[in-house]
Amino acid sequence: MHSIRKILWVCLLILPLFLATSVSADEVDDVIPEVTARVARISFIRGDVQIRRNGSQDWERAVLNLPLVEGDEVTTDSSGRYEIQFNSYIHLRVAENSYLKISTLKEEGVAVSLPEGSLSVHLASFDNSRNYFEVDAPKTTIAIQRAGTYRVYAGRDIDGQVRVSVTDDGEARVYSDNSGFTLKNGRSAKVNTEGSYSGEWETADASRFIDEFDGWAIERDAVIAKLLNGAQYDRYYDRNIYGAEDLNQYGEWVHTSKYGYVWKPYRNSISQYSGWSPYRYGQWRWVPPYGWTWVNDEPWGWATYHHGRWIYDDGGWYWTPYGYYRNSRSWWSPALVVVSILNSNVCWYPLPYDYGYYNYNHYWYNNNHHHGGNSGGNANGNPRPTQNPAPAASPTPRLLPGSLATREERNALHAIPPLLRVPSSGVVTVATNQFGADRRGIQTAPEAVAKKVLSDFPDINQSPPLLPTFNEQDVRVSREIRPERPPALKTSERIQTGAGDRSSPGPIDRELQKTRIYGDRNPIRLNPAPAETVNNGTTAPSRRTGAVDRPVIRPSEENTVKESVRRTDDRTSKPRGEQTETPPYVQPSTQNPDNIREPIRQPRSNPPPVQREERQREQVNQRRNDPPPREERQSEPVRQPRSEPVRNEPAPRNDPPPRNDPPPRSEPAPRSEPAPRSDPPPSRSEPKSEPPAAEPRKSKDGR
Repeated sequence: MHSIRKILWVCLLILPLFLATSVSADEVDDVIPEVTARVARISFIRGDVQIRRNGSQDWERAVLNLPLVEGDEVTTDSSGRYEIQFNSYIHLRVAENSYLKISTLKEEGVAVSLPEGSLSVHLASFDNSRNYFEVDAPKTTIAIQRAGTYRVYAGRDIDGQVRVSVTDDGEARVYSDNSGFTLKNGRSAKVNTEGSYSGEWETADASRFIDEFDGWAIERDAVIAKLLNGAQYDRYYDRNIYGAEDLNQYGEWVHTSKYGYVWKPYRNSISQYSGWSPYRYGQWRWVPPYGWTWVNDEPWGWATYHHGRWIYDDGGWYWTPYGYYRNSRSWWSPALVVVSILNSNVCWYPLPYDYGYYNYNHYWYNNNHHHGGNSGGNANGNPRPTQNPAPAASPTPRLLPGSLATREERNALHAIPPLLRVPSSGVVTVATNQFGADRRGIQTAPEAVAKKVLSDFPDINQSPPLLPTFNEQDVRVSREIRPERPPALKTSERIQTGAGDRSSPGPIDRELQKTRIYGDRNPIRLNPAPAETVNNGTTAPSRRTGAVDRPVIRPSEENTVKESVRRTDDRTSKPRGEQTETPPYVQPSTQNPDNIREPIRQPRSNPPPVQREERQREQVNQRRNDPPPREERQSEPVRQPRSEPVRNEPAPRNDPPPRNDPPPRSEPAPRSEPAPRSDPPPSRSEPKSEPPAAEPRKSKDGR
């Protein structure tokens, strides 16, 4: 009985959690867009700057706050200059007469290609163990290792040189097509890319090459540092809403009872726009893989038009970084609006605060199969990036996953039509044949059209907007979007960039380091070297040599190598026909620190005078390199081990035939041996002289 009650109590406790989980799943689906590819923006622009999207042959004019995605190509003329913001910490500037392509733009890292021109990139914060940032120049790759400032000059096609400078405590690895090296802070390197000296480099002080473009980049760094110092990150918005630091100089944060802390633009920030309302002044641009994307004219509008919601309260417009439903991180959106088509007009208005994400590109996604496999990841189907924590002080009431909100409460919020949340002046319209082709036709919708649009509930499942794609436009695109003249710069197809193959996603720094610097071998370990014994018997750490670990020879292989070397030495050191016997060796003693093996020394015996004279002649003959007579070659006496006493037996005599001379006396020989004669030995043609008579030797007792 007690067990049944326990089961019932457990079921009652689990049921609300199960219901909450089902609700939170719907909420997560509402706030995560179908495509979450990483996006950068143009945060500064001056002069003529043009852009070409991936898969397109047409060039467009670049403008402020234009989104940039992977595969975009951007060029400048003699007066053009712009800045790209990747997040709150990384800003890249491009000089005049330059060509840049964004090769890789993912959550894990960035890789750009610079076939021509010059750039400067500043990383205020960077961790190369978690992210990467690489720049490809002609036959050169620069892999950034630390936060700092990096200047890359690719020059022109005829220069054949690439210059790289590192400042602000930076460090980079520079690779050419056949070498690689590390460039430290405060240094500049010139890398040759053409000719017989291709791959070589020379370094110098980086301060020698500072020019006007570097000065402008330093000024921009000071402006951004000031904006970031007054930003409200982790208080009103999280780090994923980069670009929100621009809001401080154009508006203020106020607290409301309905929505918490919201941002309100200053009156002078919008006074130059007649009848201003959100999503009124700007243009629609085609940005793959997102589709139609809103590009605002206001200099402060990057964060406010791609994150959060615009709300109308107390006679004015406010921006909140989050909607009523939010996930644990903020996702970039091409626009947060509701789009509908009415009477050959495309109409749109700000997405209400308590509505989930409305994908007005839904029809294009479904027909081009862009909606599958990208939810919760980037455009290439990678896993969802790590989610950042929510800010410490929440600016708005939110419904996080796991809350106990009922489906009836959510349906009650959606039962209120947009007409009661959005004023008629918030609806904007343009003719269908001018949508995305001209910005001058955008205007506020008539009140009757606005009320008709606001009376319908936004539901993409029932009435998805059939917006034309960029290639389906049947009218001429205005010159404000598509220039008459394409850029005169050369394309990247004619100039090879990078020191390695970038066909696969991800960084190529590790691969180039192994092949260009270490030659496909592992670098030496930084462990302390083993101690070695020096001549005086003390020990000292041995000095490591080499840049890579050499292969270790196994004992069996080492013996084989030694035996091969010994046989080679024997064949090369002994003359043909000569036979010598190698004396036996003993183990080295402690009195021999050099470990030199010594032959066993036999006890010395005094040979007879005649034999001694013959040996002297042999020594003289050997000095003259004359081979000894064949009949005088005698075999060496057999050496006995040191442990046994050696008998002092006389060697076999080889006396000449007996003559009539009297026999030698039997007196003992003297102790000291006579010095060798300095007379030259007789030639072979002359007869041998008789040996002199040995002097009488005295014994120890004097007899």
